[in-house]
Formats: sequence, structure tokens, C-alpha cells
Amino acid sequence: MAPQVSVLIVFAVVLSVAQGLICNSCQSIERNHPVCDQMEETECSMGLTQCIRLIMHEPAYGEVRRCASTQECEETVPYMVEKECCDTDFCN
Repeated sequence: MAPQVSVLIVFAVVLSVAQGLICNSCQSIERNHPVCDQMEETECSMGLTQCIRLIMHEPAYGEVRRCASTQECEETVPYMVEKECCDTDFCN
């Protein structure tokens, strides 16, 4: 009985470690309503280790929330875009 319990514990640990970052995901590119009202949960794929939130001001207008790479979070954005990156579940 003990070996079966050990196998289950190892399996549970592997599953918990294998789960990726979970980010809010949405896109609203609309001048009259530029914010996300409804968001979905998205598990980030390998290589996407950050959650990002982009807020676009005039002339683009809109909001985007999704998974992102560290490189994308380090890039400079135009002055009319606000960018926030974080690395914990649902932080965006």
C-alpha cells in the first residue's frame, strides 16, 4: 500500500509543478468602450512567463490582457500605451 501512496504523491507534485502561469485574457479595441468587461482565464504556454496589461490611449483606444514573454515586457512602448507586467496568477 505504501508504494501506491508514494506514486500518487509524486504524481500530484509533478502536476502542480507543471501548471503554468494563469493570466486574465481579453481584448477591447473600441473607442466608445475601451475597457475589458469580460475576461477569460488563460493558462500560459511555455515561454510566456508574464501576464501583461496594455492600455491604449488616443488615437488607438483599448485594453488588452494576456500572457506575454519576459522580452515583450522589457520592450519600450509608445507614449500613448501604458504597459503593466507581473508574474503571479491573475495579476493582470
